[in-house]
Amino acid sequence: MSTPIVVQVITLGCAKNLVDAEVMCGTLAANGILLTTDAAAANLILINTCSFIRDARKEADEAIRSALKWKKQGQRAGLSRAVAVAGCLPQRNPQECAARYPDVDFFLGLDDVPRVHELIHAFYDGTSPLPLPSAELPGYLYDHQTPRITVTPENYAYIKIAEGCNHRCAFCAIPNIRGKLRSRQPDSVLAECEQLLAQGVREINFIAQDCTSYGKDSGGSLVQLLKRCEQLPGDFWLRVLYTHPLHVTEEFLELLAHGKHLVPYLDMPLQHASSSILLKMRRGMDGTQTRKLLEHIRKDFPEIAIRTTFLTGFPGETDQDFQELLSLVKEFCFERLGVFAFSPEDNTPALSLPDEKVPSSTANRRRNALLKAQQSISLARNQALIGQTLQVLPDEKLQGRLFIGRSAADAPEVDQFIQFQGLPGRRQDMRFAKVRITACGPYELEGVEVG
Repeated sequence: MSTPIVVQVITLGCAKNLVDAEVMCGTLAANGILLTTDAAAANLILINTCSFIRDARKEADEAIRSALKWKKQGQRAGLSRAVAVAGCLPQRNPQECAARYPDVDFFLGLDDVPRVHELIHAFYDGTSPLPLPSAELPGYLYDHQTPRITVTPENYAYIKIAEGCNHRCAFCAIPNIRGKLRSRQPDSVLAECEQLLAQGVREINFIAQDCTSYGKDSGGSLVQLLKRCEQLPGDFWLRVLYTHPLHVTEEFLELLAHGKHLVPYLDMPLQHASSSILLKMRRGMDGTQTRKLLEHIRKDFPEIAIRTTFLTGFPGETDQDFQELLSLVKEFCFERLGVFAFSPEDNTPALSLPDEKVPSSTANRRRNALLKAQQSISLARNQALIGQTLQVLPDEKLQGRLFIGRSAADAPEVDQFIQFQGLPGRRQDMRFAKVRITACGPYELEGVEVG
């Protein structure tokens, strides 16, 4: 291609997908391909898709069709435009994806991430049609030497410490898409932490399909990694996202509660409270074990904020099962909570369960009931914070001296925010602030910075 290749990268889904997109951006830039956020300036739109549940596929479909419309509009104006689709959607079923979107110019699987520039150049060289991604389970995992451009706000970033998952939860298609667990070397993770801190990042978020399984494939452990991270110099937060209750150990909880950099925040999807449903889900622990773990955390580690997610409408879920779940939510008053309605996924054990299917209307009604209960819990928790002073990490500067930030109990993008007025000397300063809370809603706080 005689003119420069200019790519707009659009990424959908979770933070793990975002890291893949950041690696692709870094790889493109390192190999002479220009990047833009303006579709009008691009000649190729690359969409990094999610395919975890039905809603994610719907979002991907809308993004792809919007990009194809952009392509046709350009062609009518005599412009050369192309659309490429990457990520979980083509990885999950390349042939089906190609048949559904025949006007997409080429597709990339998860193992194509490090060679995205090669595929783009090959497309524009036009020597031969690009093959579809391999349907084999992927094995790629980036490291600290991989080119990467972070696109998150300046104060926080994600590090993917592992990829893939060895759990076989009955409802989840991720192992069929992302492959088996593969952990990065601890030295590589530490090196990337140092790189990000040198760039001015003040919060590092560890992510994986299951962070608590880190190292189980290589003789290491998450606790060993975290202890090394705790020795890093500087004033920053370290947050661990995506844990599995089966692997939450006493030593891990001790680190979360009393760490130097680690924030006392436990992101632990529980999925349900009913033993019969948890058994069918293949979660590896029952309702009694779940309650004992929560009781232990609340009693011995009260400083730890718990974020969890639940799934309503799983096949066979009865009204009694749901009431047990609702009671658990009201009893333990989780600091942060998300709920998904069951999404039937191809090639998952849940599809073949003989249990009666729960209507989607019932699943959504139960989901809304949980969220309504959580709204009251969250409001009461926030009202109790009025008058207290919290350490806050700014995410964004608004007009004047107004900032948007988060407390240690709030992960980026998924939890609540704190809007505060900074001290007169703060201006563009994005360092940690001490903020006295003055007002609240169910999912947001307001405050003023104090000296």
